[in-house]
Amino acid sequence: MAWQDQFVWWKLVIFLVVTFLLISFAVPSGREALSGLHSHSSVDKDLESWCPLPDPPKQSNDTLRNLTLFQDEAALELQVERLSAAVNVPTQSYDDESDVDDKKWATFEQLHSVLEKLFPLVHNRLKLERVNKYGLLYTLDGSLQDLKPILFMAHQDVVPGGDPSKWKYDPFSAHFDGQWLWGRGSSDCKNNLIGLLSTMETLLAHDFAPKRSIMFSFGFDEEVGGQRGAAHLAPYIEKNLGKDSIHMIIDEGGMGINLLGDVAYALPATAEKGFLDIVMTLTTDGGHSSRPPPHTAIGIMSKLIVALEDHPFAPVITTENPFHGYLKCQAKYSPNHVESWLPKALKSRDPDLGPKIAESRGGEARWSIQTSQAVDIIAGGEQDNQLPGQVQTTINYRVLPTDDIDTLLASTADLVAPLAHSYGVAVDGFGYSDAPSAYPSGLLNLTTRSRLPASPITPSDAADDVWTLFAGSIRAVFEDVDTLPGAKMVVPVASIMTGNTDTQHYWNLSKHIFRFTPRREGTTEGVHGVDERVDMKAHLEGMRWYAEVMRIFGEREVE
Repeated sequence: MAWQDQFVWWKLVIFLVVTFLLISFAVPSGREALSGLHSHSSVDKDLESWCPLPDPPKQSNDTLRNLTLFQDEAALELQVERLSAAVNVPTQSYDDESDVDDKKWATFEQLHSVLEKLFPLVHNRLKLERVNKYGLLYTLDGSLQDLKPILFMAHQDVVPGGDPSKWKYDPFSAHFDGQWLWGRGSSDCKNNLIGLLSTMETLLAHDFAPKRSIMFSFGFDEEVGGQRGAAHLAPYIEKNLGKDSIHMIIDEGGMGINLLGDVAYALPATAEKGFLDIVMTLTTDGGHSSRPPPHTAIGIMSKLIVALEDHPFAPVITTENPFHGYLKCQAKYSPNHVESWLPKALKSRDPDLGPKIAESRGGEARWSIQTSQAVDIIAGGEQDNQLPGQVQTTINYRVLPTDDIDTLLASTADLVAPLAHSYGVAVDGFGYSDAPSAYPSGLLNLTTRSRLPASPITPSDAADDVWTLFAGSIRAVFEDVDTLPGAKMVVPVASIMTGNTDTQHYWNLSKHIFRFTPRREGTTEGVHGVDERVDMKAHLEGMRWYAEVMRIFGEREVE
């Protein structure tokens, strides 16, 4: 071969090699290209393992799965009729010492009569037991009695309606405007009560016969702590079935289903914060207001309150808090809608992650990761020419599962005691027992009320098959609705409730307690306020989910 031909040949070889190298460096592999959908640059192996999605339950051969339930105009009209009938009964609960024989509770008898008329199959097929007069416990026996039952909860009572003139429609005269059903209890939570009973009524009409027993437990004073209702129902169940006798419990709550970009996050609560009231009572000698000391009892108490408010608890995110898992899901599936620093902070377990999230997001996020402190009640003084002899204030705390109540009490006392001493006030309580003779200006008593620790945390990891099936049922229903426009997937992930539900009385009965009202963000308004209402299409979607859960867990033979 002539040298000219050899030169041309080598030029061609060099060109091909350089081209191949350029293409190799410039174009990502197929795996890298796909993973680019979930990250801004290269694949983070840790990120890939975060927040695994449970699959929707597989189709079975039963006919119920293929029924088009709760999706037509007839179903809507029926639900409007049923929920309206329940809303029209003013079942208000009372925060006082009255017992169930007081006539003020008699409205619940009226509601029970309404339920019997609305749901004949339920009252014919299910065993109904009345606990402490107005608590309702329904049981549909399964064919395999050795399986633990599943239990659904709701409460019959509502908060007071307030001044009707401030409402667009009377709070106890339900109104349907074609989309929203208005009235007290329409979204908290007679919609859950009516939805559960309606779902069961429909399933029974289609010969529903589960292997696992299904129970409904409906308290009647949840809005004031459940002491007459749930506090009697849960021990009654435990007495008859034993501790840890329920396979799974579902009650109201959670944070619903919220869109973030093109992903819908379903947020059932697997934990509740604790509840605590600290009562500070300051007693002084009083006297004539014409000869006041530098600080009256009201003035001293004000100083103590300001000191507490100037020292709030720090926001903290631990891996035990369900909110930590929620952040990981967002970092994986919604990278363009979260803080750019979030994935790295989660991976490195940044100790400042809590304060950063609280500052960045505030609101609901803050109170999911921070013990709250709220001065809610203060009383003192009798007339304008008399120094107050006693002043009392109540501070409410909602306590993170990772914060210890005894430690909280000690830290509170250590904060206010030195300040009280500086004004000549003795302190008694939370580890202090000062001699009054050493502090002549008065005595500060520290006591607690309504002490409830944070709830146990329900497992919500991929290794827990109850969570996997529960979360999969959410995907099965809500990835099939037409009311989540643009959502490419539904991501079920655990959350923490800042308030408390009737489940506080049921901890002995199950390790799997989920607080989840199945509804989309923006489909309820006015809860505990004026113009309470619920979007009835969303109500029907929730019933589809109730039916899915009853069906798949009713057939489940594994404990």
